[in-house]
Amino acid sequence: MADEKPSRSSTRRGGATRKTRRKTWGDKVLSVEDQRSARMEILFETAARMFNRYGYHGASMNALTKELGLTKGALYYYVRDKADLLYQLHLHSAECSRAAHQRGAAEGQTGFERVRLIIKYHLEHVTTSRSETFIMLHEGTLDDERLAHIRSLRKALELDLRDQIESGLADGSIAPCDPKLAAFTIVGALAWVTKWYVRDGDWTSAQVSAAMSDMLSRMIAPSQSSALAIPLR
Repeated sequence: MADEKPSRSSTRRGGATRKTRRKTWGDKVLSVEDQRSARMEILFETAARMFNRYGYHGASMNALTKELGLTKGALYYYVRDKADLLYQLHLHSAECSRAAHQRGAAEGQTGFERVRLIIKYHLEHVTTSRSETFIMLHEGTLDDERLAHIRSLRKALELDLRDQIESGLADGSIAPCDPKLAAFTIVGALAWVTKWYVRDGDWTSAQVSAAMSDMLSRMIAPSQSSALAIPLR
């Protein structure tokens, strides 16, 4: 009896059969949810760029639809109006910042390490993401409920950073300082990175992330090193 030939969907190695997964139509076509997510990312990216360049009141929905190549009807399928778009962008940025905080807090062994990693991961993201940004909360741009929500999210991030500083004070990895003032100083420095950082400019994301996390964490270190990060020039 002739030897049985292995099927095209399997190969035999040492008596074991490994099946080869056939690609299906679903492997090639994005799901409705994935399509919406990808389009929202493009919308956030474009809106962030326009809000930062022209401010909330200077950026118009007409200009946004022209930039995206959409009709107003198509745009309003994703957001109700400009205020809703601003609110959604704030939520998106807060969630990305929260992810950086959680990663840094999970990986650091001391309070100082956790603070340094939170700074580093936050900077890595904002200098590579085109949709995460820091937009000033001006009065009149959001209704009271949404304004309070965004402020509460930002406050939670600031309090989390303050808790990490306090843990560093407790374990001796951070020099005696006022945790609230130290947190304000760090948050203030991080908030403006998206205003001055230029992609494809003089500094890479890795350079800025390493140098700034070094400088900002160094101010709370119990003993300072003789030199900061390698000069960027």
